[in-house]
Amino acid sequence: MILIVACGNSLRRDDGAGLLLAEKLERLCLVRRSNVQRITVQQLTPELADIIAGAEVSDVVFVDTGVITTANDKPNIQVQQMSPGNASPSSGHHMDPSALMLYACCLYDKRPRAWQVSVPGVDFGHGEGLSEISRQAIVEVSDLVAAKMLDFPASGFKEKTED
Repeated sequence: MILIVACGNSLRRDDGAGLLLAEKLERLCLVRRSNVQRITVQQLTPELADIIAGAEVSDVVFVDTGVITTANDKPNIQVQQMSPGNASPSSGHHMDPSALMLYACCLYDKRPRAWQVSVPGVDFGHGEGLSEISRQAIVEVSDLVAAKMLDFPASGFKEKTED
């Protein structure tokens, strides 16, 4: 099963972009008849390691909004494959995806494949709606999904190649 962990707050403008993208990714998985579960949280917490370590979970996709601040930052969706090896344990109640993968590995001996997907965001003020940068990034991914060019999640948003 593909577990999509959507993190964000739809009442903080672009912070909700990851939530919208996660819905689109879930629909893509369902169209392809993939077994998928999407959960939505406002922040990543240690308790999620138990869900990640679920018996049916083979892939985990963390979707969130990443802050871009300069004109040199790429205003497009970034995808990065993860492993529990690039994290260190964290204390506190807020975590990053790598630490959660490490917890799933160390506590439950579970190592699903994992990706971190970040939507660009520039406006995190109070209110609903997305900035043009976030909206456009999601639209562009929607176009790729509509064209069925994705082999999600394994390819990490790359075009399929025919053998």
